[in-house]
Amino acid sequence: MTTSPWPLLPSVLALLGMAVVMVVVGIRLTRIADTLSERTGLGDAVGGALLLGALTSLPGNVTVLTGALEGDPGFALANPIGGIALQTVWLAIADLVYRRANLEHAAASWRTSCSR
Repeated sequence: MTTSPWPLLPSVLALLGMAVVMVVVGIRLTRIADTLSERTGLGDAVGGALLLGALTSLPGNVTVLTGALEGDPGFALANPIGGIALQTVWLAIADLVYRRANLEHAAASWRTSCSR
């Protein structure tokens, strides 16, 4: 099921188009998660973890499934391990940049100040 790669221009256009879609849909999903967390009383962290976490993991799941179906277990395994490593790096960078408080406290403080 291996196909020839796309030329560069359609690949770049598809990447830019999907980036725009992700921003628009991400903003909408964030609002939905916020509304659901307020209505259910579960809190922002739980709402974000359940809804946004599940939805943002879909591309990784598709990549793993594709690698497994193509018979490339190394690719299928490297994707989640690389994703976890990259998330850890970004959290470490964010923690180094924002030293005034832990990130959970900072997010809650920012949300409170924005809603006023």
